[in-house]
Amino acid sequence: MANQTLRLTAPSGGRVTVGLSARAPVSHVVAGIRFVGGSYGTGFQIGSRGYHDFACTRVTPARTRDRLLVHGREVVVAEATDGQSSVATLLGDYHELMTVYAGPAPHRDRVLGLFGSLRIEDRVEGMVVTPRPATLLDPAGEHLVVVVRDHGSLSIPAPREAAALLPAHAGARTKHGEVWKTNTRSFVLGCPAGVAEVHLADTTATTDRQRLDWLDEIDVGWQRR
Repeated sequence: MANQTLRLTAPSGGRVTVGLSARAPVSHVVAGIRFVGGSYGTGFQIGSRGYHDFACTRVTPARTRDRLLVHGREVVVAEATDGQSSVATLLGDYHELMTVYAGPAPHRDRVLGLFGSLRIEDRVEGMVVTPRPATLLDPAGEHLVVVVRDHGSLSIPAPREAAALLPAHAGARTKHGEVWKTNTRSFVLGCPAGVAEVHLADTTATTDRQRLDWLDEIDVGWQRR
């Protein structure tokens, strides 16, 4: 069976390769990273261009409240129509960096302070986000999510978080590693250089056998920066 290989850059700059069956088209790739410092913590999501508009129309309807520039890049602030949440998204050349707030849209000084504390490099293969010096912020976790149409999704944690997912007992063999079933449609996949939580799709477009065959082909590798 023909394979495809995704070569991705994680938010911290780590290199991630994902081997998949070429018969299963990738719908989209999303990344997440969280920073903490003292009692402060905030999380970000990274998606391809159009991610902000999709979230504000298809996920939680929201209206634009402000636009501003941070380090030469536009940041769009939108508030949900029910006022219960808001988002601020930095628009890169290839990707968009989003954070979510509880309640109405924050004041622009708060948004400027948050995005201004980060160093952002946007590349075709991924957006790298790191704290600027003297911010006292540290990364507290990151992951990549790869969604494959009609088959399922992979959540790929960084190596530091990945070790805690692996059971002590041996799993069933796959072509590239071992797999453990966690519930009816979820699995933990362990490969020599990476781990993924795999969630199978529930759709009539593919059979369970096809989805399990797809799972058997997956290979994940994570290299630190």
